[in-house]
Amino acid sequence: MRIINTIDLELLQLAVDRGGRLNESDLEHSSLKRLGVGRILDALASLRDRDMLTINGDGSFSMTDASKCILWEEKMPLWVRILRLLEIRSCSTWEILSFLKIQQQDALSEELDRLKRHGLIVLVPQIRDGKLEKIYEMLPDGIARIEAAEKSENFDAQLPKIPDALFIIDEISRIVGG
Repeated sequence: MRIINTIDLELLQLAVDRGGRLNESDLEHSSLKRLGVGRILDALASLRDRDMLTINGDGSFSMTDASKCILWEEKMPLWVRILRLLEIRSCSTWEILSFLKIQQQDALSEELDRLKRHGLIVLVPQIRDGKLEKIYEMLPDGIARIEAAEKSENFDAQLPKIPDALFIIDEISRIVGG
C-alpha cells in the first residue's frame, strides 16, 4: 500500500466528500484549516509528488485512481479496506463508516466482529473529547495479514474460517459476558 498519514487521509477524505475534487474554498471551510497554510500546502505537494492528487487548470486538485484504490475502491473487500484504515489511524465504528462511505452498519459490524475473532483488530475503550468511546485498533497479526495480501495482490482471498470449537467458545463467552 502507498503509505499515507492522517493528514493525507483527511485531505483525501475531503476530496472523496467533494466528488473526487477539492479546491481552496473546500480547504478553507474544512477542519483542515487548523493545520495552517504551510502544512496544508506541504501535504498537497506530497500527495501530488506521490501521484495521489493531480492539479487541474483551475487550481483545484483531483484524486487519482491510485489514491482511490487505497480505501475507496468498492471492488476491494471490506476487510482489506478496514485494515488499511486502521493501519493509518485508530477509529470508532462511526469513523469507519464515515471514512469508508459504508451505508450498511450491519455489514460493517459483522466484518468488525469477524476481524476481532481472527485476532486482527481489537476494540479498546478510550476517552476522546471527554467521552468514553470504543475505538478499533489493528493488532500485529492484522498488519501481517494486510502486508501479505498486498504483497501477493490477492485481495479476493477471504479470511480463513475459524475452527468450529473456537467459534463456539467465542459465542459462549459473548453470551455469558454480556
